[in-house]
Formats: sequence, C-alpha cells, structure tokens
Amino acid sequence: MTDDRRKRHVNVPSGPKKKATPDPSSYKMSRPTTGRTEVPKPQPKPDPSTQRQGRREGGQGRQQGGRGPRQGGRQHGGRGRGPQQRRPTPQRPEALKGETWGRVIEHDTKDNVATVMAERTLAFVRAKIKPEVNMMMPNQRINIGTDKAARPEVVHFIGMARLDRMTNMARTDLPLVVQLFVEEHAQHFVDAFFNRAGPLSIKQHSFELLPDVGSVKAKNMVKAREQVGVFASMDELNAQCRINGAELLARRFVQELEDKDLQPRLTELLLPVGA
Repeated sequence: MTDDRRKRHVNVPSGPKKKATPDPSSYKMSRPTTGRTEVPKPQPKPDPSTQRQGRREGGQGRQQGGRGPRQGGRQHGGRGRGPQQRRPTPQRPEALKGETWGRVIEHDTKDNVATVMAERTLAFVRAKIKPEVNMMMPNQRINIGTDKAARPEVVHFIGMARLDRMTNMARTDLPLVVQLFVEEHAQHFVDAFFNRAGPLSIKQHSFELLPDVGSVKAKNMVKAREQVGVFASMDELNAQCRINGAELLARRFVQELEDKDLQPRLTELLLPVGA
C-alpha cells in the first residue's frame, strides 16, 4: 500500500513564456518612413487685364523703336494695301436706252432711292436721288435721260427693279400712276386702240382684252363706235360705251407688267406714245 501522505509530483501547466527582450546594446534604429510624395499646389492664373496692358506697353515700345510706327510702315511701305478705292458708279442700264422721262412710283427719303417707271416701255428702274431733293410724290415726272446736267433729281442709276420685289405701298400706287399716264396721253390711246381695235378671232374681239369686258360688252362698244364713226376723245368714248377707258387700259397694262407671259401684249402694241 502506498502512503497517502506520500508526496506526489504533479506537473502543473505554466503560462506562456515571455519573449526574450533584446539586448539594448544591440538595438538598431529602423529607417524612418518617408510617407506620400508631396504634390505641388496649383499656382494662381495670371490676370488677363495685366497681360493685355503689358502687351500694349510692349507694342508701344516696339513702335517707338527702330521699326517705326505701324501706320508709316504699312501705308508708305511696299507691304501696305494703300488707300481704299471707291466703288465704281453703276452704269446706266441698257434697258433705259432711248428713255428720257419717267414717273416716280416711290421715293425712300431715308436711303435717297426712288423707284421710277420709264414712260416709253413702262420699265422700272431704281435711281439714287440727290440728298437735297425733297420727298417726291407718286406720278411726279423726272428726267432719266443720259444727260446728267439735265437730271436735277437723279445722281445715278442703281439698276432695274422688279415689280414682285417692290414694297406694298409702291404696288398699291402703281395702277394709279399708270392710269394718270394714260389719261395724260388719252388721245393717243383712243386713236391707237379704241378706234382701231378689231376681232382677234371669230369668237373674241380685241376689246375683250380689257378687264371686266366680255363678249356682250365688246359688241356694244363696237356698235357705239359704228354710230359715231370714231371716238373723238376719251370723254366721248366713256359716255358712249359707259366705261372708264383709261382705267380699263391701265389695268390691262398692270396685268402685263405682272405677268410677262400674258399675250397679246398691248404695252408692246401701243407704246411708246406717239410712235
């Protein structure tokens, strides 16, 4: 038997062993950390006004230097363009050949430009008017001939004008201007048209070319002419036929001016006046 009081050797587990502390005499310092590379801060942008001022001052210094001012070097030197040349004055349009007088359709006093209707062919032209000329009214008669000394209003001609590009005011006044032109030369148109007009075909008379004149009205006009032989004046024509001959003929002229394909053309048969 064993003795309970006998000492027994018991292995008791011990805790974790401490790490050996290095000898302070053998300790070496580690290399210090460098960290992130420093990024340079953005520099403020220069003031544009300061740069412009510097350039101006530098330019003035160069001009005052050996090359001399720019004005003298370019205008008098070989590289300069020299003085600007004036634009040549527009020539008189070929369509105005033989024309001496015209009727004002519209006068723009702001630009000193007038639209004029030539009397021989009823062609339209744009003319440069002298600044001292007062506003001209529609139907005012002015000289548009080749003699500049005989043209108190016109400086030169800009070019021909188109009816479809005129202002609404000009297109509104045009029929009245044409009618006044016909009335002033009433006897010419009575003799050249109303006393001579005959049948165009078996079914159509020349009188039917006039606006608002149909076959019945044309026959009545022929009968009225047969009763008097010939119309002595526009007034007698209007009284006998109960029409306004100048207005109807002017309206036909305007129709032909608006439509270049309208045939037959009384403007070509009856103009120029006195031919």
